[in-house]
Amino acid sequence: MIRATITILAVLCAAAGTAAAAPKVALTAIDGDLTGNMRDAVAEALDGDDLTVLGEKETNRAVDKLGDVSELSEKQAKKLSTDLSADALVMATLDKKGKAKILRFKLFVKGKKQRGFRVQFKSEKSAKFKQALREKIIDKIDEASGPAADEAPKKKGKLAKTAPIGEDDEDPNPKPKGKKSKAKDADAEGEGDGEAEGEATAEAGESDDEDTPRKGKKKTTAARGDDDDEETAIEKRMQPKHAANRVAIRLDTGVSVSGRSLQFTQRANFPEGPKKFKSSPVPGGRFELEVFPLAFGNPQSFISGLGAAVEYDKTLVLNLGTSAEADRGKKIPVNQTHFSVGGRFRLAFGKKATSPTMTLGVDYGNRRWKADRSGLTDPKSLDLPDTNYKFLAPGLGFRIPLGSVLAFVMYGEAMFISSAGPIQKADSYGKAKVFGAAGEAGFDVVLGNRFAMRFIGELTQIGYTFVGAGGAEANNRDGDPASRDVGGAADRSYGGTATLAVLY
Repeated sequence: MIRATITILAVLCAAAGTAAAAPKVALTAIDGDLTGNMRDAVAEALDGDDLTVLGEKETNRAVDKLGDVSELSEKQAKKLSTDLSADALVMATLDKKGKAKILRFKLFVKGKKQRGFRVQFKSEKSAKFKQALREKIIDKIDEASGPAADEAPKKKGKLAKTAPIGEDDEDPNPKPKGKKSKAKDADAEGEGDGEAEGEATAEAGESDDEDTPRKGKKKTTAARGDDDDEETAIEKRMQPKHAANRVAIRLDTGVSVSGRSLQFTQRANFPEGPKKFKSSPVPGGRFELEVFPLAFGNPQSFISGLGAAVEYDKTLVLNLGTSAEADRGKKIPVNQTHFSVGGRFRLAFGKKATSPTMTLGVDYGNRRWKADRSGLTDPKSLDLPDTNYKFLAPGLGFRIPLGSVLAFVMYGEAMFISSAGPIQKADSYGKAKVFGAAGEAGFDVVLGNRFAMRFIGELTQIGYTFVGAGGAEANNRDGDPASRDVGGAADRSYGGTATLAVLY
């Protein structure tokens, strides 16, 4: 009876010891997992008798205190593990390759960085995916937790039993190499049977590095440098991720609001002079396109910043009136548009999705404001000149992320105006020196990998200095062409846009 009791107690103690030894794993939010469903699936796959996954809120709070963990150092990992009382820290990035999904894992055990690996699959709900992932993580933790092979004491004669073979060591007692399954052979090419069925790929194909195979299969020996080359090759085969700061294409469409004021510089005590014009903000439509063709292949390369940009805006409704008795009450429609096309060079200061960028640009543009006077009895009753600016504009812009979602954006340009249109004709204000500047600033809101919204405020200022003999409206408003009545003008446009963008 006593012997039986002792046996039962021994079994219970052993079970309790085993349960207590289950490593605690901290799983951070998965980069690229917008809904959080993938993180839940990975946590479900890992949590069990062999591993204990710490709470999501607890882990997120600790990560938030640490700050940016995209390039986590061993010192930071050790602090995070200590704060959470975790044995292992698991981080992952979700990518896509065709119809398949790829999880690329980083693993820290006791604060020490381990070899990364990947799992390719089609459905995170499949049992095979969960089993393969759980076994892989357990193997990695066991490997890191055991004594290192090179630190074990060397003994003469027969080899004593040692810890599991490291990735860089050969099996001293290799077993005959068996035939590989078709699934494994196919998976090496990314076409395994498991993938076709929507499940995880086989063990050997799921990682960036070759681990010691289970069930007595011989390990493929490779030097650490060869493994690193293999990981680099895998990275090159992967489709590069186009973050919002390194897009190959950005297409914006949306609404705009714009107002305009035109004020002339004239001599004092001159009642015949032109009155200041100011229109209320009116709605319009906005279209913008940025294309960086070389970023399709590798958005991280220096030359991937070469691209082009197009912008078009048109006011939807703008009607004016005149105080002239003959045309009072008549609506005078105005056609107001602006268009530009040019080159771009984008330079990123870092390789993260949150790295700031600088953009250099040169645009050729046109800004047009034309009133339809065809319905007026006297076209000159609307004392307001038409303009049609043609210009070359070098510019400089910045995009400064304020996190993974919000970014501050700004762009400014100098406008070298070659022609101002009808306002420079002899029957209007005549020849002039014309120069302008334009600027915009606002916020970019990233809505996942493919969409964003942009809210921008804009201001354009164009200045005139009338020169030479002057036109009729500049010199002859008082009936005396010998005196200059109007010396210059300031044309200002202001407004904003709200656009929805498609990114790639």
